[in-house]
Amino acid sequence: MGQFVNVYSRATGLKHRVPAHWMDHPTLGKPFRKTPKQTAAETRALGSATPATDVVTPDASANTESAAAAGQE
Repeated sequence: MGQFVNVYSRATGLKHRVPAHWMDHPTLGKPFRKTPKQTAAETRALGSATPATDVVTPDASANTESAAAAGQE
């Protein structure tokens, strides 16, 4: 069975669960919007950092490059 996502109806504001592929379809997905919780879960699953929930640490190679550049001055 396919995955389902939590959405709100744009017309009524009521919460529903619909098949995930509906959100990619221009006609089927138009009357719905994903819940903030669903959007956040998908963002975390993709590994994207969001300022409110994730801490972004600098890349170790960036620190090495900046240290090398500082030594050249």
